[in-house]
Amino acid sequence: MNNIIEQLKQMDPIKRSNFIYQAANKLVSLKDCEGSFYEFVKQAWPWIEGDKPFSDGWHIGAICEHLEACNRRQIKNLLINIPPRCMKSTLVSITWPAFTWINNPQEQFLYSSFSMSLSLKHSVDCRRLILSPWYQERWGNRYQLFDDQNTKGSFENTKMGARIATSTGATVTGKGGSILVCDDPNNAKDGESDTIRENTLGWWRQVWPSRRNDIKTAIRVVVQQRLHEADVSGYIMANDSDEEWVKLILPMEYEENRKSKTISLPSSNGHVWQDPRTTQGELLWSNHVDEKALNDLKKSLKTEYNIAGQLQQRPAPESGGILKKSWFKIWKELNPPELVYTIQSWDTALEARDRNAYSACTTWGVFYDENKNPNVILLNLWRGRVEYPDLRSMAQRLYFDYRDDGSRLVHGDGRFRPDMVLVEAKVSGISLIQDLIRAGIPAIRFDPNKHGDKMKRVRLITHLLEAGCVWVPAQPPDFSQLRNISEVLIENCILFPNAESRDLVDTLTQMLLRLNLSGWIHHPNDDVQSDTSMRVNKILY
Repeated sequence: MNNIIEQLKQMDPIKRSNFIYQAANKLVSLKDCEGSFYEFVKQAWPWIEGDKPFSDGWHIGAICEHLEACNRRQIKNLLINIPPRCMKSTLVSITWPAFTWINNPQEQFLYSSFSMSLSLKHSVDCRRLILSPWYQERWGNRYQLFDDQNTKGSFENTKMGARIATSTGATVTGKGGSILVCDDPNNAKDGESDTIRENTLGWWRQVWPSRRNDIKTAIRVVVQQRLHEADVSGYIMANDSDEEWVKLILPMEYEENRKSKTISLPSSNGHVWQDPRTTQGELLWSNHVDEKALNDLKKSLKTEYNIAGQLQQRPAPESGGILKKSWFKIWKELNPPELVYTIQSWDTALEARDRNAYSACTTWGVFYDENKNPNVILLNLWRGRVEYPDLRSMAQRLYFDYRDDGSRLVHGDGRFRPDMVLVEAKVSGISLIQDLIRAGIPAIRFDPNKHGDKMKRVRLITHLLEAGCVWVPAQPPDFSQLRNISEVLIENCILFPNAESRDLVDTLTQMLLRLNLSGWIHHPNDDVQSDTSMRVNKILY
């Protein structure tokens, strides 16, 4: 210190003034970086991307602030869904450990990505930032990296902190962390593979949770673009019943009905943070991805499903993919129309332990519109993960009164029995058909193999949906909203084939195929003579 003072005394006034000014600026810069992850990212940028200019965006500050909340343990579990090329890995996997170690060098990070090569790249980039002259000059006195524990995939510091890289599905025995991060746990190229998705979910459920050093204080972060209803993000959303996960979901184009809201943060002044956009369709990062760049990106993604998942963070287009939401007609009356036939359609799961498979039943009524064309209307829907004895019991209950919702036994008078019980003939469905027939219930087998795979069966009935032959009931008294059974069915249909489970779509397709082949329903433009002598069943909801 005395040497510095002596040097200052010997300087001419102008040089001394410049030296003090630069030192003061450096001190302010240092303080800003240590107290703000967002400021750290901006100043570290040249050491990450070289001469590439920094393109600012509000989402960068939002992600930084949520990760700071993780450091404070204000957030224990954070899910970030964001489009590709929006700096997610730069923020979460490269700069976050370097920033965190400034004040908390004891934190141990365990990272996983869908491929080891990607995970290693992020690890190397993070290490290069820490070893950069810019970082070492400012914080090199706080910790150093151990030479003997400094590889591409794993490095430790002198304060017992660590950053370890692994891959989704890999063996991580003996490895753990105080902060566990999954950066792209699902591969976009594997988005269509049920087997790979299920393997990834098995790893997420059974392996990853055990890698927390201390379950009470450990942080979990998942960051990815949406690919499928059953990707890791979809699993988290489906099973987060107690809202333990904070969900920061940022679509490329703003959707008002899906506005992201998280928790109270310093920038929100005591209020819950929310997506600052207010205009429908407003872009996430307009000074980096403008309309032209977005159109080019959409062309490269090719399909509606890829665009909806990777850009909008939902695994199917809002209007539906193969099955369009607009194809379903809405019934806005208290009672259903006069029905001439009722059919119950069953799709059964292999076993209750299959986490992605439901057993499902939909009940439908056939009626004629004002032009004497046949239509069908949804009367009830049941869905559950149950063992076979409970499945058999539920099937009998729904036959005796299809209004039964499973929560209470309904004692019908016979007016609410379906004319046919259609069951897909596979595994437990075969046993169910046999047991129902023994109980005197008119169960009919449906052989799906005669009509091709699931995709082909859906294609065979889309003309009936598109023609407006399928109705779902709205909720009284004002009918401005759909009934819950209608919402569940439509959501499962518009997500097809990216839904976690396709059971409800199966019940719909086999019902329409059976009715179409047996003459109960046809396209309005088909030249078919209707049999008006069919009996009338007056069945109410």
